[in-house]
Amino acid sequence: MLLYVLIIFFIILIFYQIFLAHITSKMNFIEGMESQTYQPYDLNNPNNTLILAQQNAGNIQVLKKQMDGVLHLNREVQDLSGNLATLSTQVTNMIEQQEQYVQTNLPSTPPQITGADTTTSTTTT
Repeated sequence: MLLYVLIIFFIILIFYQIFLAHITSKMNFIEGMESQTYQPYDLNNPNNTLILAQQNAGNIQVLKKQMDGVLHLNREVQDLSGNLATLSTQVTNMIEQQEQYVQTNLPSTPPQITGADTTTSTTTT
């Protein structure tokens, strides 16, 4: 009996989560400061000195977030270019080692191959 109650409870819980996901996808929820974008200044209103200061502060925050993203991207590009240079050096070294291995293991004279001569073939009838 307890097992059936738990199964029904979890089925209801799963349907509830699906319902919430379906309902919230139709509503445009934006968390925190993600909705903040650059706002142009209204210079025609003489009574907006405080509003201009607040708009300026908001625009500075938006620009700072964008610059932080660019600096983070720049750091990643520098790391990737360093990794690429190291990888290129390692591949070059591996190629040189393989060439040295081949040169040291090649015989100095060509090998003698026997049994492949077609002129001395014997046929049995």
